Amino acid sequence: MKTPILETDRLILRTFKAEDAQMVFNNWTSDADVAKFMRWTVHKSIEDTLEWINAEIELVENDTVYNWVFVLKETGELIGSGGLIYNKEKAMYELGYNIMKKYWNLGITTEASKIIIEFAKEQLGLSKIFCCHAKENVASGKIISKLGFKYTGDAVYCSWDNTKKFNCCEYILDL
Repeated sequence: MKTPILETDRLILRTFKAEDAQMVFNNWTSDADVAKFMRWTVHKSIEDTLEWINAEIELVENDTVYNWVFVLKETGELIGSGGLIYNKEKAMYELGYNIMKKYWNLGITTEASKIIIEFAKEQLGLSKIFCCHAKENVASGKIISKLGFKYTGDAVYCSWDNTKKFNCCEYILDL
């Protein structure tokens, strides 16, 4: 299924465009604080962000990845991204998200995640979703709890390039 446009009270969730690269780089992919607990590493140049966005564009019609950029309706600003990626090890989709610091602690990530979860249930027909967070990332743990995920245990996850390793808490959401 092609990744659809989703909408909440404050956000439009849409697929990436190449012309998003500069704003995405400026707003969050170049920010070490945003990248701190992510599987991706901080982007050092706009080219890093463009390469990632182009990879996301290629996956728009892939049934194992559904990723969106979060657009603030009020301003049109791109403020974060998130979505679902099929986790083969867990045999289910995994929810992930990140948002620029300016919008931390405003409920926006929870709002975006709720519409993604609704998409997973209503459009994909999923019965459960996996999610995890670095133990040190308490804010993400609060979001996951607000969304109704249930703690299932501790584990470790690594960054995509295997340069970072995190002790984490794992969760399952029954839909």
